[in-house]
Amino acid sequence: MDGSPGETLNDSGHITIGLGVDAGGTYTDAVLFDLRGNRTLCKAKSLTTRRDFTVGIGKALEQLDRTLLRSTGLVSLSTTLATNAIVENEGQKVGLLLMPPFGLDIDHNIPYRPKTVVRGQLDITGREIVPVQEDEIRSVARRMVEHHAVTAFAVSGFAGAINPDHELRVKRGIEEETGLFVTCGHELSDTLDFQTRAVTAVLNAKIIPRIAGLLLDLEEVLRRHGVDAPVFVVKGDGTLMSAEMAKRRPVETILSGPAASVAGARHLTGVDDALVMDMGGTTTDTAALVSGRVRLNAAGSNVGGRRTHVQALDLRTVGLGGDSLVLYERNRFTIGPGRVAPISWLGRHWPGTGAALDYLTLRLQRFGVSTGKMPILVATGDAGSLPLTPAEEEVLRLLEQRPRSIEEMLHINGAATEASLQLQRLEGRGVVQRCGLTLTDLLHIDGCYTEWDVETARRYAGFYASQCRRSVDEMAAHVLELGTRRLSLELLKRSLDDDTDSDAMEHCAVCRTLVRHLLEEQHPDYEVAVTLRHPVIGIGAPVRYFLPRAAVPLKARAVIPEHADVANAIGAITSHVHVRKGLRIVPGDDGDFIVEGVSGFHRFRNIDDADRFVRRTLAAIVQRKAGEAGTDGGSLTFETRDSRPLAATGEEVFLERTISASLEGRPDAGADRVGGGKAGRLPRPGESA
Repeated sequence: MDGSPGETLNDSGHITIGLGVDAGGTYTDAVLFDLRGNRTLCKAKSLTTRRDFTVGIGKALEQLDRTLLRSTGLVSLSTTLATNAIVENEGQKVGLLLMPPFGLDIDHNIPYRPKTVVRGQLDITGREIVPVQEDEIRSVARRMVEHHAVTAFAVSGFAGAINPDHELRVKRGIEEETGLFVTCGHELSDTLDFQTRAVTAVLNAKIIPRIAGLLLDLEEVLRRHGVDAPVFVVKGDGTLMSAEMAKRRPVETILSGPAASVAGARHLTGVDDALVMDMGGTTTDTAALVSGRVRLNAAGSNVGGRRTHVQALDLRTVGLGGDSLVLYERNRFTIGPGRVAPISWLGRHWPGTGAALDYLTLRLQRFGVSTGKMPILVATGDAGSLPLTPAEEEVLRLLEQRPRSIEEMLHINGAATEASLQLQRLEGRGVVQRCGLTLTDLLHIDGCYTEWDVETARRYAGFYASQCRRSVDEMAAHVLELGTRRLSLELLKRSLDDDTDSDAMEHCAVCRTLVRHLLEEQHPDYEVAVTLRHPVIGIGAPVRYFLPRAAVPLKARAVIPEHADVANAIGAITSHVHVRKGLRIVPGDDGDFIVEGVSGFHRFRNIDDADRFVRRTLAAIVQRKAGEAGTDGGSLTFETRDSRPLAATGEEVFLERTISASLEGRPDAGADRVGGGKAGRLPRPGESA
């Protein structure tokens, strides 16, 4: 870029002001950051609008300094959108084309529909056995579009990670025939299991419209606020990629938000080795920093029961956040995993809240066994084009008058169960919001946090206090302590996760006893002690009220940096682009050497020639990918690893040489902007390509 209006460049040509945005599950954070001075200029928060993330982003941007915002030269986004799409099984219809080895039972091993096996086969070394038939590919693609209404394709073939030539030929044929987007398994994962790559490719292709739609809408929101700057997206490993690349590889943005939080923790504290606890409104995520880098899981994330097999943050998540619903059932309190809006928030924004509380006051005897029907519903949005059932129309009619508890709604409708109210779609689309007692409300009562209506929080909490026969203050202190112990337990489990299945302690009576004496009350005859050797960095708005106490039983040092409440957004804008690619050299059958991982079959007489070829090829690939990801800076580094085990004779046997090349650099102002596509059009959500 040339320093045109809307961009502020420093003397060396690098961008000075960056905008970091984190669209989380509960709140959206926005930060204007001085990249040269390494300081936060201004920050803002708004409620995330899951029916349209850009609404919440726009409300956050409205709170920032307008002059500084227009001077933004770079935008970086972290988002839960890809994770949510997979968990909720949303996305477009994908056709899967497979090239398996001879004799594999595809129907049993990959129970996905629609899928088709096409000709094209490689041996384990990547040498062609059966060529791809272009006419067949075109015919299959047309048939899938016509008969199955697919709007994207995924391709995976045996040995495709060794020689991707067949996958690329199939991709080219589909794109030329249909104009639709195609994901190849080798583009996302280096695993040799082509079935695993097939599942990852399908996931990626399926959620493309969601992330593409968000980025296209984000460009419009930024334009309305006078921002004309390239957009980057945080990947699940904490590095950045250009918006153009994110549209085509959205599966790599899974765990984008938590990865940004760890990056933000590292940037704000300078601590290289630590646990990072990110407590948001819905969940608490715990990860590890090791030698200044986030600890990664090469097998990828397990999201909604689906393993992505794309390298991402090694994360532990629990459904415990500032807005987790507190219930009192059968004489005990539970916190989460369900998330609601705080009752104090409802009282601040909806005048009819008092009438809803009056109704509950007269019927407290109904909640002796459970407070499950005590949450209050409020209409927060327009149903728009959503076709409503009669039951849904009645719910909205009543809630448009004023907020009402579930108990009151059931009484008016003469119904016995919540299911009869048909709330699922209305809540899922953000048309109706459920509100209840949360940790945030208890912090209002405790005096630690008073953003919203303290009196409404105290009155509503009194309903719970009457059920458990405690004062409101005693009840609030008790539940806050329960939440603190849960966080202590999560820190302990995350510390154990690298060595064992820490959740197994839930099924071990001895473990439960030791943990109880560690976290609650020491045994009179012995002491249970655990000392964490590294500090715990707290991130997220509620964490400053919980982490200092949660760290005490583990003798850990709690570090809560300035701007911890928007660390995710700071992590997003201060992260770097990082590209890495590896190739393998393995011995052939005739004393020669074969290169695996690049298109074509490459054989060399000696390892030195193979090594030189690999390094030249890697340099070209990594530099090209770095440009696509959005950086022109950074230096290329190589790493070489040989596998040479000893034979029975005591001699070394060469099995494999792996050479990896990597490049890390700041996002470049000349990177591709949001919008504009290449081969394979990207449809918006709900749109046929």
